Amino acid sequence: MELADTALDQTVRLSWHGLAAPAVLHTERPLTLDQLAALLVSFLPDEPAKEPLPAAPGILGLPRHTGSGAPNDALRMPIEQALQLLRDFATAERLDNDPRARWFAALVNQLCVTPAKKAKDQPQQDVTAETGPVRSHGPIWYTESTPLFAASGQMTLANNWVKAAEQCRRDVAHVRAALTGWIRVPDYTGANLDHRSTGDAAMSGDGKPSQRGVPGATWLALHAFAAFRLTGDTMSSATTAWETSGDLPALIWPVWTSPLSRSGIRALLEHPIVRTGNLARAAESLINLGVAGICSAARTKLSNSYGPFEPGQVLWP
Repeated sequence: MELADTALDQTVRLSWHGLAAPAVLHTERPLTLDQLAALLVSFLPDEPAKEPLPAAPGILGLPRHTGSGAPNDALRMPIEQALQLLRDFATAERLDNDPRARWFAALVNQLCVTPAKKAKDQPQQDVTAETGPVRSHGPIWYTESTPLFAASGQMTLANNWVKAAEQCRRDVAHVRAALTGWIRVPDYTGANLDHRSTGDAAMSGDGKPSQRGVPGATWLALHAFAAFRLTGDTMSSATTAWETSGDLPALIWPVWTSPLSRSGIRALLEHPIVRTGNLARAAESLINLGVAGICSAARTKLSNSYGPFEPGQVLWP
């Protein structure tokens, strides 16, 4: 939907036939699966390593800050740099309808910051942004990225986007397969979004752990991050539909039957009735909103980081 809305230059809507039923994309003129797949393929970058996100160029290619103890992810940047970039992107949006402000705000969380891992008592440090040096007093504080992405090892959001795009560029059939029947690729990780992409040794034929991700579905799912508004309380990062009250954080989402635009979907995702503690009591209100069900998928926990989402569970009805 995110890509179709941009490509067709019209209001595209989304709904489901029901809980555990196919999704429906509503456009002004009918599209066959082949036409939709071709439209989506047109968004694949020509050179993913140089620009993995043509829809918002430059964001995933930002240089990583190299200060002492800096995160390995370029999207986790000094807060002063993030605020300046957002101001620049917002100005471009007002003047030229540039889409980067919306994307930047969905991938770089400026409402949650953490200090450098090896912060030293330095009276002041220089942070280099696109607009020039920014002077900061004390240790450098870095933004967080979206919690929808769980990095492990040397994973970053940018290199996972690159890997998904490279697989789809190598074989564009992966994009159509994302809409019809997923194709799993050996040794592809899947950006920690799909619990079946990681196979442990006990479940494999050769007794070795393996990765079998789905590049087409992963590439499309990464674009959906733009629909989730980032929030935080300076110490913890959150986003639309993100639940942190349990043992492990979880994504909670509604399945709806009324065709909704992009703004309508965001309003539904953020509606307090969707996150109520007593969904049975809220059943009538949920039905009136066109909601057919509420689902949840918790993060798994690895030894030193979060892992892929667990299988989705139906919370209601």
